[in-house]
Amino acid sequence: MGGIAVDVKNEIVTKVKSGEKVTELSKLYGVSDKTIYNWLRQKVEGSISLIEHSKVKKKNGQLKQIIGVLTLELEKTKKKRRDIFVLVKEKLPFLPNMLLASVFGFVRRSG
Repeated sequence: MGGIAVDVKNEIVTKVKSGEKVTELSKLYGVSDKTIYNWLRQKVEGSISLIEHSKVKKKNGQLKQIIGVLTLELEKTKKKRRDIFVLVKEKLPFLPNMLLASVFGFVRRSG
C-alpha cells in the first residue's frame, strides 16, 4: 500500500466498482492506475480462511475417493446407479448422503 491510507484505498476501489474511470481516479488521488488495478485484483482474488480451505480440501478428497471407487467398479461391471451408490456408501461410510446423492443425481421428491 505504501503510504495510502486504507480508507482512501477502499474509497478508490468502491468508486471504480461504481463505474468511475480508473484513469480519472488515478489523477484525482495521485495514485498510479497500475496500483489501483492491483488493488482491484487483490479484492477479486481475495483470500479464504484456513477453515474454508480445509473444508474444500476435505470435500475434494472425498470426491476423489468417490471417483476412484466408481471408476474401478464401472470397469469391472456395468451396474445401475443405485447399486453403485450402495457400494460407495459401504466402502466409504463416512461420506455424507447428501454429497453422494448429488453426485449420483438423486433428488428428493416432495410428498
